[in-house]
Amino acid sequence: MTRRTGGHAGGHAREHAGTHALMLRCRSVGRIAAAAALLGGCHVPPQTAPRPTSGSAAQASTPISARPVASVLDVHWLLPGTDTMVITREADAAPVVNRQPTPGSAALADTRTRIAIGMTIQRVRRMTDAAGHDAFEVAFEQRDSSSVLVETTTWVNARTLQPLRQLALLEDGRVVTLGFGRGEVVMVDSGPGRLPRMSASPVPDSAYTSAAIDLVLRALPLSMGFRATVPVYFPADEQVVPLDVRVEGADRITTRGGRVMECWVVAADFPGDVTERFWIDQRSHAMIRILAHEGVTNLVRYDR
Repeated sequence: MTRRTGGHAGGHAREHAGTHALMLRCRSVGRIAAAAALLGGCHVPPQTAPRPTSGSAAQASTPISARPVASVLDVHWLLPGTDTMVITREADAAPVVNRQPTPGSAALADTRTRIAIGMTIQRVRRMTDAAGHDAFEVAFEQRDSSSVLVETTTWVNARTLQPLRQLALLEDGRVVTLGFGRGEVVMVDSGPGRLPRMSASPVPDSAYTSAAIDLVLRALPLSMGFRATVPVYFPADEQVVPLDVRVEGADRITTRGGRVMECWVVAADFPGDVTERFWIDQRSHAMIRILAHEGVTNLVRYDR
């Protein structure tokens, strides 16, 4: 399997992959940051709730949705492992209609013929980075039948899920890294035969990266009616955007392996007035399905 490096077909495929990796909402540099955001790539945790976190009496009396995101995240849902998702579209390439799910319904079940157009592989491990941080390392690939379209690695703090560093391997030997900390992100863009280019942008330490938004969604205390605003940094725009996240309902779906899963359907409003949806298992908080825009009206589906 090779990384596609040139030509019209290759350029189209890379743009296609960038669109599938919806968290990117990105142009060139942004493409490095967000493909990994789609996958819920950790192994399914034990079918029990995570350990409760301690908090003050005042916090306990505050509705969860009214608290800062950082105070309600529970990383015990996230376990190291490797997972794959298959990417499909409808056979006739017709737009997929989003229907509002209701508790216990299969309103968003799709029985129409679908064509596989690629796959994603995500490997998550917990490690100590060079600076001594307790971190999750998230390595992500998106492939079609002949090449690797997207290849990124993201490191986030394993206790807060806030970003530490990101790395993307791009065409023609180009390497782009992002380093987060002290209220800014520093980008280094390097490649064969030229000097590295460096730039810095202000980013509050409270922001999350679009490349790891899947981990943040899975660590939220999801329940019917839950809603939160998540500050997310999008590299292409070099800005932090408040992401409106909400549980729209519940849905029962069947995985590729035949398991029936009761899922929360989580909607998130991305820049450009685009709403994407994520099916997160109610018992394990594993990411089971994603419905993502490919253009303005057409959607592609990622299935575990």
